[in-house]
Amino acid sequence: MKRQRLDIAIVGAGMVGLAQATLLAVRHPQLQIAVLEASTDVPQVSATEYDPRVVALTQSSRALLEEVGAWETFGAERACPYTEMRVWDAEGTGSVCFNSRDVQMPNLGHIVENNVVVAALRERLAALPNVEIVAGFRLESWWRDCGLWHLQPRSDRNVVEGLEEHPEVLRTRLLVGADGARSKVRDLLRIRCHDTDYHQTALVCVAKCEKSHQHTAWQRFLKTGPLAFLPLEGLGDDNHCAVVWSADEPLARELVMLDDAAFALNLEKAFESRLGSIASVSERFSFPLRARHAESYYGPGAVLIGDAAHSIHPLAGQGANLGLQDVLVLSEEIARALKRGLEPSDPSVMARYQRRRRGDNVATLKAMSTFKSLFGAGNLHWRWLRNTGLSMVDASPLLKKRIILRAMAV
Repeated sequence: MKRQRLDIAIVGAGMVGLAQATLLAVRHPQLQIAVLEASTDVPQVSATEYDPRVVALTQSSRALLEEVGAWETFGAERACPYTEMRVWDAEGTGSVCFNSRDVQMPNLGHIVENNVVVAALRERLAALPNVEIVAGFRLESWWRDCGLWHLQPRSDRNVVEGLEEHPEVLRTRLLVGADGARSKVRDLLRIRCHDTDYHQTALVCVAKCEKSHQHTAWQRFLKTGPLAFLPLEGLGDDNHCAVVWSADEPLARELVMLDDAAFALNLEKAFESRLGSIASVSERFSFPLRARHAESYYGPGAVLIGDAAHSIHPLAGQGANLGLQDVLVLSEEIARALKRGLEPSDPSVMARYQRRRRGDNVATLKAMSTFKSLFGAGNLHWRWLRNTGLSMVDASPLLKKRIILRAMAV
């Protein structure tokens, strides 16, 4: 492998960046690929505790992970299938239940811990000869010359691992930004980003409940933000749920200050004790909620995927799935380019990728913002409207089927 001269360099070793690298390496063994990651930390999977940061993977996302050989690493043990999704409004009686039987499917998707997916992708990537992870590569500057991006890390390059000679500069035909919502690649390309502050904070943790989660994804819409309990399995019982509580900032500040016992009581009350008492909660993590959407998904010789291009409210759990759809579409467009004898970074290739992904991402971003506004409205008119809407959906098998199939296609 000519490690200083690459076909594709991917910045960011999160789930989306690793999936992109692995899929391209599997489909195109002739390509030389590297994943550039600023951190030197390697995600670890605990055999005794769950990671509270989870993803709700659709059938399409599972198929991608199966194609690259990552799903078999964890699917039978740490991927929890959910067969139902129950949604209800805290400000009324409206509710809806989605069931996999409505679409003749074994489940609606799988809840999987983030670090489990990342570890499986890293393991699969390590077995492929044409791709590697370059740890400790903090992208500092770059320039474009003769159709190549020249990438230079920070001067403390002695921490770089994964290269044979620790070069000052890596050269690549195509640069892929998979480096998250605060993308360095997007900034260096000078691509502007539309930013919406939801004035909410997401608190995530793992709760051990008195009752079984019943392989159901639960979501209660409170006036102050949605609260989700997502089923987990693999460590011996079916009483653990990943909790995602998206709360308005004043409430979130109060919740962060509580000790575990007080937080568990507040959590149980907010969830209406649907799964009995909360026996315990894990360490809590919090992060501010914002929606971001790049004005363009590409620049000269470079392209954005995942949260670097778009990030959304977590209330429907679609962020990771949208990113993995980016991975699939970009892989298809690169394959089309190679077949036609074009550079992977050809502007026509990048434009096709953007056309295929932008509409779906815009629609999802708008839908999440609408849901957030609708369920956060407290006046009587909006309360009646959303409760009536939930009840109407629940009473219409055809409408529920369409909603399920649309969600599972992401």
